[in-house]
Amino acid sequence: MNERNKNENILIFGAEGASEVLECMLKGSGYGVERLNEREELLNRVMQEESALLLFDFQTEAGSSTEALTFLTELRQSCNKPIIAIVDKEKDMLRILALNAGADDLLDSDCSAMESMARIQAQIRCYRRLMAGAEAPHLIRMDDLEVDDTAKLVSVKGHRVDLTPTEYKILHLLMEKPGRVLSNKQIYESIWKMAPIGADNTVAVHIRHIREKIEENPQEPRYLQVVWGQGYKVG
Repeated sequence: MNERNKNENILIFGAEGASEVLECMLKGSGYGVERLNEREELLNRVMQEESALLLFDFQTEAGSSTEALTFLTELRQSCNKPIIAIVDKEKDMLRILALNAGADDLLDSDCSAMESMARIQAQIRCYRRLMAGAEAPHLIRMDDLEVDDTAKLVSVKGHRVDLTPTEYKILHLLMEKPGRVLSNKQIYESIWKMAPIGADNTVAVHIRHIREKIEENPQEPRYLQVVWGQGYKVG
């Protein structure tokens, strides 16, 4: 079995037909392939996020095209995995409607086996890249200070620091702009979303609390610096 594909399963919806040859090729390339005919079963499977891609075969799907399109729309709303519809080439309107219903790409009986495989693999690669970007934590680091904006966590030398939500927002704002000085007014307007009335004292109190939590010596801060007469910066 192809090591790259052995953990990737592809679901095919529809009775055996034009997609049967493609099914054999997918299996030969190391993909796990399962064919389903029951709509409810397929819906349950895609909601469990167990597949890498779904082939929706309109050529063998029982019932009217309208019913099939409605079901495709329901599938699209239930999962974010790639869906490729198999539709006869001459059915131009159905092909357009399938794309509008949520299909990511189209195949037809005139597509060569190699082209079909290439399209399937391209959709899986695209999905992998998308998920890798979505799942990667948004980390901002400065020396031993780290902010994980995905988990909303702050750590110093690997030890978690508990900040209030407002303290976290202020630190994250400054960490996103390393070396840039932000005034009390800029910080206040960014965090509180209102006119900076009493901004100096409010921001200063929160900055002091942040320093007490992240600095080894708050009197000689390493991370959160004050620029007298201008504001604050990280770095």
